[in-house]
Amino acid sequence: MNSFVHIIDSFLSDEESDFLINRYNNKITKEHDKLNNYQYYNILETIFPEKFNKAIEEYKNKFNEINLLTSYWGLKDLRFKKFSPGTGFTDWHSEHSITAPYRILNVQIYLSNHNCGTQFYNGEVIESKKGRLAFFPSYFTHTHRGQICPDNITRYIITGYISFVSKGKNEK
Repeated sequence: MNSFVHIIDSFLSDEESDFLINRYNNKITKEHDKLNNYQYYNILETIFPEKFNKAIEEYKNKFNEINLLTSYWGLKDLRFKKFSPGTGFTDWHSEHSITAPYRILNVQIYLSNHNCGTQFYNGEVIESKKGRLAFFPSYFTHTHRGQICPDNITRYIITGYISFVSKGKNEK
């Protein structure tokens, strides 16, 4: 059985990553603030929609099982996150739950380099590299947590979810 994890290095350029950090860093009011819908669609429509659609196609080609889904699905709940030195979301968790039953895949875009990453319960780690995109299932099979950066620097990441949606914008 494969892991259903797909990583694309250099999904965003250094300039695009820096642009997003500069644009949203001062807009957050807590450690990981959800972007409002205007900001969410602005990112998709002005920064990387073609790249993201290409990345989805890569995932669909790599893991044909997702093409068997009979419901519509699309990108939802995009968030800009900033973690101050020594902080991170270190609790073991998965994204599919009673309060989020429609989530299929996690989307993570690392905006800065760090000597840490996303650790799965089985011990595997997706290393945080500037511009890297990672997709992985939202279910208990991919229970994970963020690692604390030992370099004592601020970390930036954008996270989101591929979720079942009503037919409409961003459907797949």
